[in-house]
Amino acid sequence: MGDGNGPSGYLRNNFRGVGFWNPTHILPHERGKRISRMDLNECPYPPSPKVLDAIQEAATGLNLYPDGTCPQLSEIITERTGVPGSNICYGGGSTQLLTAIAEISVGPGENLIAPDIVWRRFQGVFQVVDAEVTRVPNHDDASIDAAGMVSGIGNNTRLSIVLTPNNPTGLMLTEQELRHICEGTPENVLLFIDEAYHEFAIHAGGPDAIEIVKDRKGPWVVTRTFSKAYALAGLRLGYALCSSEEITNALRLATSTFNLSGVAEAAALAALADTDYTQFILDENTREMNRIKEGCWEMGLTYMNSVTNFISIDVGVENGPVVRAMRDRGVRVSTPGYDATGTYIRASTGLPEDTDAFLSALKEVLAEQSG
Repeated sequence: MGDGNGPSGYLRNNFRGVGFWNPTHILPHERGKRISRMDLNECPYPPSPKVLDAIQEAATGLNLYPDGTCPQLSEIITERTGVPGSNICYGGGSTQLLTAIAEISVGPGENLIAPDIVWRRFQGVFQVVDAEVTRVPNHDDASIDAAGMVSGIGNNTRLSIVLTPNNPTGLMLTEQELRHICEGTPENVLLFIDEAYHEFAIHAGGPDAIEIVKDRKGPWVVTRTFSKAYALAGLRLGYALCSSEEITNALRLATSTFNLSGVAEAAALAALADTDYTQFILDENTREMNRIKEGCWEMGLTYMNSVTNFISIDVGVENGPVVRAMRDRGVRVSTPGYDATGTYIRASTGLPEDTDAFLSALKEVLAEQSG
């Protein structure tokens, strides 16, 4: 018998009529061809050879369940961050942890606060927890308004979300801005700092959020990932550094005992040990980013001064047709996804030949658009 709530009455209201967007989908005309994948903020280089050796060795144990607490990996991360292993939780990329952090802190109708321009995945997180969202407008240059993130907190706020560097802008908060947020966020609000691009920020001379948030009296969580600077996006391994074991155990409850692959810890350990290879990735990323910025400057285009492995560029015309025209030329780029960035495209760094293809295609597409 029907329950009177229509054909989707078996779903919670916030899950009804949900669509699905697959950013990794390969279109028919792209199959079998070399595509410059500059739309997903991926590392263009394969993992370190030492990582591949570690994965092959660990694969012999895939018949066994892994220890999801990753004790060896936690020991290394503790040495580097000072956060106890009991306060570290792992997830299928940091993406899985985003939703879990919201789930353990915010209930339907309660409030969370976040910058207006953030990674689009967070819009899905907000829908999952069915929370009231306070969106703090970004500054005119798209940077996060640190003072606004503090002043916008209300009596019903349970979670504050900050990203540094931010996606899709690539801009990072200064040490002073981070301290203002850490000190100004009330002690009854969970402060969540996403640092998916942490290694790029440090390479650019930016602050380390962990060293700042440790001084905070209230609760906090910082997420990082092995997807970007360690070239392990396909492995899906992220981690959360928490202010208490209570928060860590809550995240473990909201994720899963078996949410990691059996080779994940071995691969991450090898990646962390091969510091030369990570430095190579970061240095090459800077080189290609500078080439993209120089090319945009020569075309008279302005851009957000990203410190990450992607950049948002103002092409001066509606971005959708530009993205489609670039893809038709074998160069995949994306849009930031917000009305305020309607003339911007977002492009990841790639190999030198990807940079060549991107700049050539963009010049051609914009000439057509202006014509």
